[in-house]
Amino acid sequence: MPEMGKSSERRWAKKQIAKYASVLPRYEKAARVLQKILQKAAKKYAPQAIVQARPKSIASFAEKLWRKKAKYKDPVNQITDLCGGRIIVTTPTERDALCRFIEEHFNVDWENSINVSQQLKPTEFGYRSIHYIVQFKEGVFPTKDINTRIPPEVIPNDECPMKIEIQVRTTLEHAWADFIHDRSYKGSFSIPKKWERELATLAAILEGADNSFGRIHEALQKYASSYGAYMTEGQMKEEIDKLEFVLEYDPENVELAHRIGKLAITLGDWHKAISMLSRYAKSGYPPIMRDLGVAICKLHGNDPSSSKYREGQKYLELASAPPNKDPDALASLAGTWKGINDEKARELYRRAFEIDPYDPYPLGNHLEYEIAHQKDISFISSLRPVIDAAIQRCRSQASVGMNLPWAFYDMGKFFLLLEEPFDSLAAYAKAIDLSTAAFMIDTSFNSLEKMSVVRDKLSGYEWARRLLLVGRATKFPSKVAIEQVKKLASTAHKQITGPVVIVAGGCDVSINQQMRGYRRLILEAFKDFKGTIISGGMAAGVSGLVGYVGQKYQESIRTLGYVPKYTPTGLSIDRRYSEIRYTEGNGFTPMEPLQGWIDLMASSIHPSQIKILGISGGTIAAVEFKIALALGASIAVIEESGREASRLILDDDWGTSEMLVKLPPDSAIIKAFIGFGSPKLASDIR
Repeated sequence: MPEMGKSSERRWAKKQIAKYASVLPRYEKAARVLQKILQKAAKKYAPQAIVQARPKSIASFAEKLWRKKAKYKDPVNQITDLCGGRIIVTTPTERDALCRFIEEHFNVDWENSINVSQQLKPTEFGYRSIHYIVQFKEGVFPTKDINTRIPPEVIPNDECPMKIEIQVRTTLEHAWADFIHDRSYKGSFSIPKKWERELATLAAILEGADNSFGRIHEALQKYASSYGAYMTEGQMKEEIDKLEFVLEYDPENVELAHRIGKLAITLGDWHKAISMLSRYAKSGYPPIMRDLGVAICKLHGNDPSSSKYREGQKYLELASAPPNKDPDALASLAGTWKGINDEKARELYRRAFEIDPYDPYPLGNHLEYEIAHQKDISFISSLRPVIDAAIQRCRSQASVGMNLPWAFYDMGKFFLLLEEPFDSLAAYAKAIDLSTAAFMIDTSFNSLEKMSVVRDKLSGYEWARRLLLVGRATKFPSKVAIEQVKKLASTAHKQITGPVVIVAGGCDVSINQQMRGYRRLILEAFKDFKGTIISGGMAAGVSGLVGYVGQKYQESIRTLGYVPKYTPTGLSIDRRYSEIRYTEGNGFTPMEPLQGWIDLMASSIHPSQIKILGISGGTIAAVEFKIALALGASIAVIEESGREASRLILDDDWGTSEMLVKLPPDSAIIKAFIGFGSPKLASDIR
């Protein structure tokens, strides 16, 4: 404003205020329209958001005009917040979704808009709200989701630019802005340096808290939708009944309908899920479209050429289309193209991976398809940090009962690709233990088969493959599954007869002295046992103890040892065993205990009939214990025998298993666990 006296300033100010009063009705109407639009957008992207919109009052305009009279020549056309909207959301994710909405549906004055979080230097903290200066666009509204019409009075013209300020804040950002900006920065004084430093510290704390709230909120949302993690089938059905009753009185509640549909999907009730979710398909709510697409494709999976199956794919396409960035929706869409158009599936998995590289679901499938395409695994090493992060996410999911058993199946695949075969086998064993349906094991087996082009480059590939086959035949027996296992059985050997006890543990020569201390205990425990004992077949460690038992009770006990075709130097086979069976291995690996389970299955002996006695043990014994528990065998570890037997009791994944017990080194108690075996009666009397 040009230099003028006090009286002239007042006349100029009154003229500007009168000019603003003449256009105020337009801004009042703009505020009402803005409120409607933002409320409907918030309902979709941030249902708990607080939405506010109002024009600047004449008094507020007058105050700003007078305080900053040196800045403005034409304040009605220069001031950019004569109408303002504010959205206060729960998390940064919701804030970002609404920001995208504003940028896509309004003309944004980028020169005057502010995103403080992007402007701050890495070492700075401060006022972090996002401010957009916008104008209504002609021809944008109404949309499919928002039926509000834009009246011509709120569209900018030569008389008035109709600029509007929209603030988007999280709850904590709003607390900061309300306390610091709105109360202090508008004052007529500078904040002392001491308090500036303290406020900067507080800003950093709030930023960390905001990010933590966002992470926890996202995790809790996923947990809340993982109903199987904390509800039984009966509880889920009861919950559906309750929610359907509530929905009758709140029929437009899209989130409530989605919860019902998600529960039905968890139960595998595809008809129920489709019936509920299809009623809300026009809402445009991405989770509704994603889960509706999944349910339809699952129901019609046997006929992927049908129009219904294609309808399910279309919903998944909508759920994953921009601006939606849902890697699960894209990965689910990719899954619908498996075996139909594998190149398209590969491309979709790649896109899902790019959205969230650490999401185990798209990452695992992306790696699988790239391996099959490239017939090589050399690229895996460059992705190790990504795979490690995905493993940590799997562990986090498993720790709260989420995404089971898939979190463990994913870990099994990731560890295998990272050349950590023992961790891979342990993860696959836990996945089998948690599987509630045959398709779960089948899906993982098919995934492994897809990577068979590099099987010779993956140590442990064949271990995992055989474990999945045994797990499938054991937990969900079918003629086909059992025949697959029988094809792998040892040839030219007679069938194993029960009852069977497996003695597993340390077999290294370094623990021979410790094992001698258990000799009398084990001999006494098996004194009255009649049946078969299976162990490692070497003269060292635990398998050497079994050799003593076999020699002592050769008339009543048959001892069976499994050894690799090429045994390590310095170890000798225990010839006191009744029978030695050889695997194709070069040195001891989990192939030996796995071959034992295969032969037991081929002899029609179910793992639930088998007892495992664990004493000490190293890496092979560790996975042997876990495989036994996964297959349903009873296992007892000798208290204080050390190493993996002791660690098993404390293991987060296995320590609470009902099939696992800890026994003191007492022969009578061990005898009670293993039983007496076959009765002494003659066969005709039996």
